[in-house]
Amino acid sequence: MGNIIKNEQMEDNTEFIKDNSIDFIKIDDPYILDAYIPERFDLKLSSENGLQLTKRNELRHAVGIVAARTLRYFSTNGEEFNIFRARRMAVWWFRHIYNSFNWWKAVVVNAEGERKEMPMLYIGERFGSETVSKDCEADIVLSAFENDRCIVDPESKGGVIVAVGYSERQKLFNSPDMYCVKAIVGNKYKGAGVNITHGITRNLKLMAEKMLKDKNEEITPQNIDDEMHKMKIVVLDRLRHAKLIETINNLGAEVILVKEDDLTPTFAVMRGEIDMIIGVGGVPEAVLSGIIVAQLGGEMTLRILPYEVAQEEDLLGKLKNWGSFKKNEIDILRNFKIVIPGTEKAGEIPWDRILTLKDLVKGKDIVFTASVIKKTPWIKFPDGEEVPGVNINPESGDIDVFVVRVADNKVEIVPVIYKTVIGKLLEQYKDNQEANCEANVGLFVQLGKAYSEFGLFQEARDCIQKAKICNGIGNDMIKRCNSVYEYISGLDFLTKKSLQTPKEIIEHFEKSGHLDEEEKEQLRPRRMVKRFYEYQGDTCYHCQQYDEAIEHYKKALELSPHELKLHRKVNAIQMKDIIDAYFNRIDKLYKDLNYNNPKDLEKCKLGVALDIFYDNKRQLKISCRNPWLVFYRRSVLHGETPSYKLAVLIKLLRLYKKLNQANDEELSLFLTTEFGISKEETGIVMNYRRTHEKFNSVSELFFIKELGLEAISKLLLPNVRVESQNELEDSGIPLSISIVEAVERRNQNILDELKDGVKKEAQEHTYAVAEAYHYVGLALYDVGDDEGAKINYERATTKFNEIINKFTGITPFNAQCRIGNLYEELALLYEDEKEAYYGKAMDAYTYIIEERRSNIMFGYIRDLMAIRIWQTKERVNCIKKELNLFDP
Repeated sequence: MGNIIKNEQMEDNTEFIKDNSIDFIKIDDPYILDAYIPERFDLKLSSENGLQLTKRNELRHAVGIVAARTLRYFSTNGEEFNIFRARRMAVWWFRHIYNSFNWWKAVVVNAEGERKEMPMLYIGERFGSETVSKDCEADIVLSAFENDRCIVDPESKGGVIVAVGYSERQKLFNSPDMYCVKAIVGNKYKGAGVNITHGITRNLKLMAEKMLKDKNEEITPQNIDDEMHKMKIVVLDRLRHAKLIETINNLGAEVILVKEDDLTPTFAVMRGEIDMIIGVGGVPEAVLSGIIVAQLGGEMTLRILPYEVAQEEDLLGKLKNWGSFKKNEIDILRNFKIVIPGTEKAGEIPWDRILTLKDLVKGKDIVFTASVIKKTPWIKFPDGEEVPGVNINPESGDIDVFVVRVADNKVEIVPVIYKTVIGKLLEQYKDNQEANCEANVGLFVQLGKAYSEFGLFQEARDCIQKAKICNGIGNDMIKRCNSVYEYISGLDFLTKKSLQTPKEIIEHFEKSGHLDEEEKEQLRPRRMVKRFYEYQGDTCYHCQQYDEAIEHYKKALELSPHELKLHRKVNAIQMKDIIDAYFNRIDKLYKDLNYNNPKDLEKCKLGVALDIFYDNKRQLKISCRNPWLVFYRRSVLHGETPSYKLAVLIKLLRLYKKLNQANDEELSLFLTTEFGISKEETGIVMNYRRTHEKFNSVSELFFIKELGLEAISKLLLPNVRVESQNELEDSGIPLSISIVEAVERRNQNILDELKDGVKKEAQEHTYAVAEAYHYVGLALYDVGDDEGAKINYERATTKFNEIINKFTGITPFNAQCRIGNLYEELALLYEDEKEAYYGKAMDAYTYIIEERRSNIMFGYIRDLMAIRIWQTKERVNCIKKELNLFDP
């Protein structure tokens, strides 16, 4: 394929050159082969070091490739499931693309998705290389799809884009995906004094006065009124904005309502076609608007809002309510250094701060990118014509995408041509028409898959049908063609038919079960059915049809039985009432304390959780092994890091085993040394144990009324030493298997580098992935999934072994200890397999204790690790005692 092509669809017959900045092999894309751009848009890096984000061609392709891939999800049935699928696709490609860039180390600091419970990159997720210097670290802000209804509903207006912003590290506003109230004006109102707290009447008057001053006209009530009548104000069409819309109308300004997208109208504000954007929206979208405003001129103010206030017009209308955050929101905000007003320390901000552009966008090397998926009235060429959406030519497989780029104080509309494998396969077919039929069958099948990848389902089915009528085709190949045909028909069905009755959809994908293993991995029919059931569950949940939601989630679990996220969704419904009751009580307690954190707050939280759990336990219908621990994670431990949760839960596991298995002397020693309770309190526990056959849960310590909350807190909220290293902690998002898989991708990139400067980071990142699997394994045990628990514990030990095999030093030494710890935990979890797991634990510890082996594996570090070696010997002695291998 040549390095220069022409796009005959463009009026000037522009020459396009191959853009080598993006490596489609490295991002695992078998269907898009090359990208071409006009030569005048080919950016050149300078000889200087550093990020040079404004000179990076490849940043266009993150949004460009996602736009090209969205063709597969264009629908006519209006089904939200296809939005869900498109968002999952976007997440997958963003991860692969960003991890392929070895010139940066980037962090997601804001991303839209969690607020709407839709797939998106996780805030705190990292990408790229560990070998780069400090000045090559970057921030990423994503908005995913703006106005995504247009993807699935041809009648929906307004267009669709996918947008991402970039800056140097710690230069874009870092916050959770929450709501905010914002006001944006263009250059002509700069300095007018517009502020989101003023109210719309005062803001419009200030804007009118600024215009009159600039025109040297007299500022009179009539002139102000006349100016306001000329104004056009963009507002999201939401019930919460009813009073705002009414007020704007009464003032005489024109209200332009937008259904979903309040980001792209920012371009119209910058062009002077719109006077203001105002109202409640998402923080990530606001930060992206901030990048545009910072580059093109204008002003912006913003304030973060509590979720409940953002949704209710009555609450939103009173400024005093803007700080009424709930306790769980306060915990999340604190992770982002956004704190209670008056308590802020260095590096923190109060949540009542009115944020301006200086707070939102601090960088100099900043870029906004967006691809136009379906044309929007807000994004135009310089001549005023609307920029068209993504388009594919079935005869060549070429995909045309227009990428909007804002950098260096200007807007560029960059046409990109993506060359797909469709064109290559068509050329091969032309060359091989006279060749043997078997080769043509394979070509037709490949071509069918390629067409379906970009939404050309009829062309895809035609190819499979042609394959089936080739001379000499065998029965096995016919079965394979039928399976692929059914899979493609299922994809087509998803975009055209109503999904109210899932039977037909499922039948299509089940009929594709004759695929061989390689094709099953590529096409994933089983996973498609699982996702559909999960989506049905989510839909029922949001409609408060909880029983139906659980049924759908359970069907999804039949297809993906070890998916922690699905178990969590089931448990969240089953525990909804008590979780709501817990947070309502905690919110009231917190407000009564005027948002101050008393020293005994954690103890109070535990007391509230125990009261609520046991007041409702008989009414609970919970399908998990240990309801208390699942509830405990979601209540008392809410907002804590996964590492801390792991440490606490493992200590409680040991406590549970000792309460049920240890003799009085062992239990007394364990309680006093490990939990710090007094001999008198220890005696109370043992007396209770003598009159009760078994502790079904550590939470039953609550029934020992003589103990009191102080002692129970020492037992159920123990002091722990955090063992794990986990770079995901700061995201404030609970771990699930999906995020573990996400960081595994980056971990592999880091291990591939293995340069001297990256060894430490590679070790630590692998350690983090191992502990993440550990966390998932223990969580799956608590919900009752033994097989899933064991699989994830095994994955954790595999990751620790990777460290041991690739490196020497302290981290591999610690990893060896952790392998022993994990097998000890498994021995505690599975009584019937206790001897086997304890044996593996002792084998792991032997490599640490025996000096010769230790020196070979880890290098000579024994002086540094003497305490750890002593602790390991103690662990071996405890195991031997447990197995009665010697007399105590």
